[in-house]
Amino acid sequence: MKKFKFRLEPLKKIKEHVEKQRQKEHAVAVQKVISQQARLAELERARLGVMTTQRDRQGQAVSVSAMELLSYSRYYLKLKRDRITGVEILRGLEADAEGKRQRLVEASRQRKIYDKLKERQV
Repeated sequence: MKKFKFRLEPLKKIKEHVEKQRQKEHAVAVQKVISQQARLAELERARLGVMTTQRDRQGQAVSVSAMELLSYSRYYLKLKRDRITGVEILRGLEADAEGKRQRLVEASRQRKIYDKLKERQV
């Protein structure tokens, strides 16, 4: 009996390779999203830490200098700007990750087409 040879095997291999590339691209994009979320969480922890420090200093001191309050205020504004920028970056990264996920889904769909063709020919 003659051994079965799937004529479209080279195409199937290419589709599998493309799918693996898309998986790697998607994984990198998701990792960037997670990293940006961690940066935002770190900004929030820094803000809460400074707020706690400021409250402690104001509770212990009889008088608080205007310069100290001004420096806290400026630092809060810097953290707020950083947070706003970080959120915009996160939105862009999430959109990119979603686009790469869609490309991965399409590559997976293309590979499955060749898998089904091979099954039907066997």
